[in-house]
Amino acid sequence: MQRAIITVKGRVQRVGYRDFVAEIADKMGITGSVQNLPDGKNVEIMAEAEKKVLEEFLKLLWAKEDRIIKVLKIDVQYQVPKHDHEYFEIIYDDFQKEGFERIGDAVVFLKKIHNVQVEMLGKQDQMLGKQDQMLGKQDQMLGKQDQMLGKQDQILDKQDIMVEKLDHTGKEIVNEIRDLRGDLKSYMDRRFLRIEDEISEIRMKIGMSH
Repeated sequence: MQRAIITVKGRVQRVGYRDFVAEIADKMGITGSVQNLPDGKNVEIMAEAEKKVLEEFLKLLWAKEDRIIKVLKIDVQYQVPKHDHEYFEIIYDDFQKEGFERIGDAVVFLKKIHNVQVEMLGKQDQMLGKQDQMLGKQDQMLGKQDQMLGKQDQILDKQDIMVEKLDHTGKEIVNEIRDLRGDLKSYMDRRFLRIEDEISEIRMKIGMSH
């Protein structure tokens, strides 16, 4: 068991830092107190617990996830524990002074929340704008794809026309070849008949000469 006297420097007064510290200390079973220092800037914490618990406690005191609190430095002095606290408490200043300060702090806090919300909305608008741009580009790409498909359909239509023409031309060529074959056969038949007639005449002449 050890006692730690901790001085936290930074933006830690009137931003809810004492409540933040008290909540952590209660969860970790730490006894002691937290109070604002008279300088109007820093906070002093007295904490008693086992050394490992205090080391973990010191890490959490930086409040890194809090956008309002800003811890710049933490000084620690270890002492012999006195066991003079049964729980962890917040030591307040004059009640009236604290009340007015907390009202002012609430106004400042709400303004900061408003500024954060405005900033987040601005970023959200930027993201939506970029999303619209991306959708516009996607529409352009789809339009170009439609144009390409249209041109592809035109090419296929022309190809079909060419195939039909080739089929027609092929049929004409086949018919011409058939006609040529018919003419050639007719010519050859007539030629063979003439040859046979000539052979018959030659034979008759040879027979008469004998």
